[in-house]
Parts: sequence; structure tokens; C-alpha cells
Amino acid sequence: MSPPAAPRNPFYILLLLISLAFVLTALAYAVVPELEQKAREAGEEPPPSPFRDSLREDGWKWLLYEVGAMVIAGLLSMGLDRWRRYRQEITSAKPPSELP
Repeated sequence: MSPPAAPRNPFYILLLLISLAFVLTALAYAVVPELEQKAREAGEEPPPSPFRDSLREDGWKWLLYEVGAMVIAGLLSMGLDRWRRYRQEITSAKPPSELP
């Protein structure tokens, strides 16, 4: 019989989602201006887009915010894992008569 599975760490799942957003933002920040330039070279002006304008002007800020969020989510994830491991060690170190 295998030991019971540990509960999922919600901060780890959050870290994965933030990391995915970071990768998508970084790709868009790098690729979208190139696609716009190729369209101009082909003689077509890309249609106006508030998203592209914002990405061009503030994309670097988005990336910084996402890196900060990744650091915070990573620290919270590691902290929760350590706290759970500490609680497990405390519980397993007590004799059964002292358990609540």
C-alpha cells in the first residue's frame, strides 16, 4: 500500500500559469514587431491594434511584472512545501498518545 498523496500546492499551479503567461508575453514582444515590419516591407500597413501598441510601448513592463510574480509565487510555493514538511515531521515525531 502506498502512502497517501500530498495535497496539491496551489502556489505551484499559480507559478506554472504565471510562467506560461511570461513565455507568451516574451514571444509576443519579440515576434509581433517583426511581423509588423514584414507586413510593411510587403507593402501592407497592419491594421491599428491597441494590443500591439500597448505591447510595443509597455511590453517590457509586463515582462518585469511577470518575473516579479514568478518570484513571489515560487517563494510561496517553496514556503508552503517546507511548512507542510515541518508539520509532517512534528506529527511523526510525537508519540501516538500525544496526538490530538
